[in-house]
Amino acid sequence: MKMHMLRRVLSALVLGSAVTGAWASVDVAGVPLDDTVTVGGVPLKLNGAGYRKRGYFKIDVTALYLQQKANSLEAVENAPGAKRLELVIQQDITGSQASRYFLIDFEASATPAEFAKLITEVSQVGDIYSALPKIKKGDVVNLDWIPGKGLIATLNGATLTPHGAPSPYMNSELLARVMLRMYIGGKTPAELHDNLLGLSNSMRDKGGDSAKH
Repeated sequence: MKMHMLRRVLSALVLGSAVTGAWASVDVAGVPLDDTVTVGGVPLKLNGAGYRKRGYFKIDVTALYLQQKANSLEAVENAPGAKRLELVIQQDITGSQASRYFLIDFEASATPAEFAKLITEVSQVGDIYSALPKIKKGDVVNLDWIPGKGLIATLNGATLTPHGAPSPYMNSELLARVMLRMYIGGKTPAELHDNLLGLSNSMRDKGGDSAKH
């Protein structure tokens, strides 16, 4: 009888850890997002997540990962260490469309002086997108900032290198800051802004967290 009770207690503990521990995820628009990821060998925590729309359509599910929680754009920009913006694509788009969206959003998020200073990097990022024939629904784009190395982009785990560049890393902290502003800055819809900063969970699927099996 005692052995039977012990097994029940152990089973409950294992189940509880599976639901609340490392296997837990957050669902947004039917997309499961990990609570933690590793960037540059450093574990990052999900700061917030939501979805971005153009017109009536959801374009991507967006997740922000940081080493420590931040609830303002200033805190996110000034947060030390590695950072990740994860975009799970929700509509098929061509590379040229993605490049055009990027340029529009970047120019709206940077000051004229910042844009002029980053014109080479902006052109490189635009070229990366333009070179892709298509970005499909379900594809995952990661934009990772790694101190000492720079900003690096991947598509479904494959590194995206600017045409003719000697390295996939663009070592500009200003570039990383403006890229973050594209999703959290003043031009960002208030609901997405609040969800990425963890001020609201309104874009999460009902039921909140789920467990991965």
